[in-house]
Amino acid sequence: MEEYRYYTKQQLLAEMERCEFCEEKPCRDACPSHCSPADFIMAARGGEDSDYGRAAMSILEFNPLGHVCGVVCPDTFCMSACARKKFDHPVDIPRVQAGIIEIARKNGALRLPSKPELNGKKVAVIGAGPAGLAAAAWLGREGYVVSVYDGADRAGGACCNTPDFRFPKNSLEEDIKFVYDTGAIETRFGQKISEPELLLEGYDAVIVAVGQPGYDLLGVPGEENAISSAEYLKYPERYKTSGKTAVVGGGAVAADCATTAKRLGASDVEMFVRRTIGEMRLTGFERKILIAHGIDITTRTRVLGILKDQASGVKLTLNVTKVEPFFDEKVGRHRLRDIPGTSVARPGYDHVIIATGSTWKAPASKDSKIFYAGDCVHGASTVVEAVASGKSAALKLHVLLNGGVGFCKDGMSRSAQSRGHSRAKSHAKLAGFSKLPVNIDTEFFGFPVSSPFLISASPHTDGFDQVKKAYESGWSGAVMKTAFDKVPIHIPGGYMVTFGKTTYGNCDNVSGHELDRVCEEIVKLRKHFPDRLTIGSTGGPVTGDDAGDKKIWQANTKKLEAAGAAGVEYSLSCPQGGDGTEGDIVSQNPLLTAKIIDWIMESGDPRVPKLFKLTAAVTSIKPIMKAINEVLCRYPNKKAGVTLANSFPVLDFRKHADSGNQQAKWDEGVVVGMSGEGVLPISYLTIAEASRFGVPISGNGGVMSYRAGANFLALGAMNVQVCTIVMKYGLGIINELNSGLSHFMHSRGINSIAGLVGKALPQPITPFAELSAAKEIPSLSPEACTSCGNCIRGCGYMALSFNSNKKPVADPARCVGCYICAKTCFAGALSMRARTAEEATALIEN
Repeated sequence: MEEYRYYTKQQLLAEMERCEFCEEKPCRDACPSHCSPADFIMAARGGEDSDYGRAAMSILEFNPLGHVCGVVCPDTFCMSACARKKFDHPVDIPRVQAGIIEIARKNGALRLPSKPELNGKKVAVIGAGPAGLAAAAWLGREGYVVSVYDGADRAGGACCNTPDFRFPKNSLEEDIKFVYDTGAIETRFGQKISEPELLLEGYDAVIVAVGQPGYDLLGVPGEENAISSAEYLKYPERYKTSGKTAVVGGGAVAADCATTAKRLGASDVEMFVRRTIGEMRLTGFERKILIAHGIDITTRTRVLGILKDQASGVKLTLNVTKVEPFFDEKVGRHRLRDIPGTSVARPGYDHVIIATGSTWKAPASKDSKIFYAGDCVHGASTVVEAVASGKSAALKLHVLLNGGVGFCKDGMSRSAQSRGHSRAKSHAKLAGFSKLPVNIDTEFFGFPVSSPFLISASPHTDGFDQVKKAYESGWSGAVMKTAFDKVPIHIPGGYMVTFGKTTYGNCDNVSGHELDRVCEEIVKLRKHFPDRLTIGSTGGPVTGDDAGDKKIWQANTKKLEAAGAAGVEYSLSCPQGGDGTEGDIVSQNPLLTAKIIDWIMESGDPRVPKLFKLTAAVTSIKPIMKAINEVLCRYPNKKAGVTLANSFPVLDFRKHADSGNQQAKWDEGVVVGMSGEGVLPISYLTIAEASRFGVPISGNGGVMSYRAGANFLALGAMNVQVCTIVMKYGLGIINELNSGLSHFMHSRGINSIAGLVGKALPQPITPFAELSAAKEIPSLSPEACTSCGNCIRGCGYMALSFNSNKKPVADPARCVGCYICAKTCFAGALSMRARTAEEATALIEN
């Protein structure tokens, strides 16, 4: 029968790719515990163990029962708010969440910070269910000594009664362990506390989170003939539900009762639900297993009585009636009412289970040091709502014991907390979980910056407002869009091109703003953000009139230096005149490049670093770098380097603006600068070959993840300029870049950016002749294989074929170990392994 299963790694990656990393983060706002699926999914996409670890920690710091919630959360919170819901179907966020934490724990990638310092205060929490555990975890991280009391013999509350087939208990066990590890937390099981006031003799405050010890009475004749859901799920074998069974209720607990009864041998199981199927608060998996178990669901129905059959004295009859929604003006909301004339008797049931929840509430204490959380005050709710309630109670307690001074680690004011924290929402997060385990501070020719990631000259730096917004979002520096002095600039309309989801292109070469305006903006930026690396960008003419051209290049430099730019970048990637013999781009010509750089270095302020932006569109970068290095060596006391490798010039086609006679013309060809992931391999090679010259490099071109940025730095770049990733994911992506890099460095034992820069040098490229000739062979995971045949189709060596079970097998005499099958299998069913001696011999003999 159907059981809960975690995603395979390939399934998880595929589902995560569907996330759009929305700017508005509606998924986060819809989560009662304020987890941000957009952020933890973006983190886990990196695929490294450190990525799963930091993604999992970003979940658990807002929801210490994040693994449990990933398994059992309904689709009425984050999934309901997912932007893809309006397009195709929402990302299965809960299942992704559970998968991320499961992988992180299996890989040992979860790292707790050291225990917090104790603050000298003791708190008692009554109840070890989700609300009590969440409260204990939050207080534990704030330095409280927390004692958790529960009348049961273990923690988990109602979660312990959830059937194993839909709730892998390792999620609960690991989350409980996580809670205990967050601080000085002790448990006292088998102790039922009925008078919380008595605990104040030994504790500074008490949180009551006892859940719902009872269940709702239907208030109908004969309900004493029914079984309560709590008792049934706690001891299902005791009741021997082997006949025809009715379950009254439509929530997750009712679904558990129905499917458990069917698995224990009930011949027929029918649920009576006042909601519609769409309104039932179930996960997609819970709906799926109801169908898989053949459960009948009778909707919009209310039970009027549960009566014993007079003849048999054993069978039960349900009296039911249909209901309909209506708007109740008195209470201002929709309610349900009976439909006259629809009452019927449904005889022949062997068992009736009541699973309608509970409205039991704990008697409120008048003592201000006793707080209440979870179902005992709010009624039946989900685990994630109980977690939010527990955090809210903990925060209120914390505020009280600190003299009414409201604060928490996310920096919200007390008034914001009072507005934003309720049973349905809590922004509070556990203290002490560092986003940056390794400091990623670095410097630019002596100018300190907080991150090696900068925004390159691009639309996001085309003015004061754009750069101000970037700095307020956390960026440590930016290169202003390239500007010229009193030169007419033509910027075509509709210039942006998208070659794929992460590869863009543009022919918007420079800013439409005058250099004087840009200089004024730099003055303002340096005044308001003196700690940020604001770099100006300019260029000059290449007409053949060296005296006139030199004067303009030097004048533009002086203007940016006078404006206080922390550096000046020069676009040598612009087209030049001539017949193209020496290249169509300035920096394709070594002599011309050296000449212009010499002009600038000759008159430039030695205190202001200069960067010369080159192109990778060259036969070899080596002669260009050699010419540049010879010039820079003549100015040993002046700071300078290069920017590599920039966008790559390519041709694309688009419809003509003239929509008249389309048959008379071919599509319009436009030359654009391709950027993003498509040019990344070109940038890698260019930087690797340029690094041997010892010239400082600012990496640029293709970085769409922190991992690519780390590769730039390892190849010798001193920092990393990005553009397309901001267009794709917005300015907030800086948090992901910084976090990803810091955690990755920590996983590799690298303790500073200085320790990362040049890590791959001096031989970043293994020569072709030195690559290993050992040829591996494919290995199949049959359970993951979908028998699609794509691996067979893609094998040019005809080394793969189907066996009798329609699973691919490799012919060792034909397979050359090229890896293409393993790299392109969407299901992750193929991997590579070492050959046996017999398999190796077969290839040699063939």
